[in-house]
Amino acid sequence: MSKYEYTMELLAAMASINIAREKKISRTKAFSRFIRSETGKMLFDESTDMWMNGPDYIADEYRREMKAKKRKHNKI
Repeated sequence: MSKYEYTMELLAAMASINIAREKKISRTKAFSRFIRSETGKMLFDESTDMWMNGPDYIADEYRREMKAKKRKHNKI
């Protein structure tokens, strides 16, 4: 595993803990939801450099993504 992959996985886990606390769901469920999200995919794409941000920033990006999806879904 490269240092980038390790960093990405650690950040995903830390962001998921943040999300789990807020949503009052298990860390496992939060991690699963995060990994399947566009934000999760961007985190593991080295070209986006998202891995250079902290877990709070990454969790905030996830929240913005989920709010945007909810707004889009409610308009349909």
